Amino acid sequence: MALVCAVAFQANAQESVEQALKNAEAKVKLADKHPKDGKLQLRAAEALVTDELGEKRDYDRALTYANRALKIAEEQPVPTDTLKGLACYAIGQIFMGKGNNENAVDYFEKAMDAFEEELGKEDPLTNGTKLIYSFIMVMNGQVFRAFPMMQEAFYYNSIAPQDKRIENMDEANIMMEMALELLISSYTQFFRYALPLFEYEGKKCLVVQSQDWNIEQPLVGWLVPSTLRTEAEKENFEGNETILCDENLQFVVVPEEDKDKRTLTVNFKHFLHNPRRLVGNEGDARLWFLSEETYNDVLTKFREFKASR
Repeated sequence: MALVCAVAFQANAQESVEQALKNAEAKVKLADKHPKDGKLQLRAAEALVTDELGEKRDYDRALTYANRALKIAEEQPVPTDTLKGLACYAIGQIFMGKGNNENAVDYFEKAMDAFEEELGKEDPLTNGTKLIYSFIMVMNGQVFRAFPMMQEAFYYNSIAPQDKRIENMDEANIMMEMALELLISSYTQFFRYALPLFEYEGKKCLVVQSQDWNIEQPLVGWLVPSTLRTEAEKENFEGNETILCDENLQFVVVPEEDKDKRTLTVNFKHFLHNPRRLVGNEGDARLWFLSEETYNDVLTKFREFKASR
């Protein structure tokens, strides 16, 4: 019976593929007959890569029809039918199917921009697609580009008129949390070998320990540690010493009476006459990126210094 069922399943699957191919060719024929109808071009593109086709998907032909739909949409004097956004999304899906994720996310971004341009920032279609498309981008490794768009989806939905809001947006908070974790992970990797650098008593020094952070922990926490504590932790908090490291890998503990000298001052100016350059003050704090080898050397020396006290 299992063998009979398997054979029957294979036969049904083959019939499904053959029917999907017939449907696709019918939509292609209709699109060719009406070359100025953007929606028909889009339906032909979608039919050529539908899931029912399996390995028979034709991404190259689909891309041709999707691009035709986009061209028609871009020639519209006043877009009113979301064709541009849907065409861009279809192209993005096609590129993803072809394994070209970079082009795919470019078109997902264009799709979101098209919906926003046509419908406005507070429209439920704008925010729903912005949420879904940005999440697809996040899960395809484009978290830096996608996360701000996901934030926009939640923000503009929250300030939209009541009759335009997506009613159950909060149920999608798990997508925001997943995206946030990936964002934090990406930034942690990016800043893994970075330390704050500022001038102390005329010398440039790296901060290797502050009130409740040190080089052995992730970077986050050295600037505003108090914001990460609970009220109970704030009441019972006993701060660590501030320890600096100079260019010769010599460590110094900043005395409590010099607490004003350990302030990280950051100040940049931006001028119209030279817009490509930020102007900072000599001696202000910077984030200094070390090589992995140098970072590990500082870490080893820091541990030795702590152990020797």
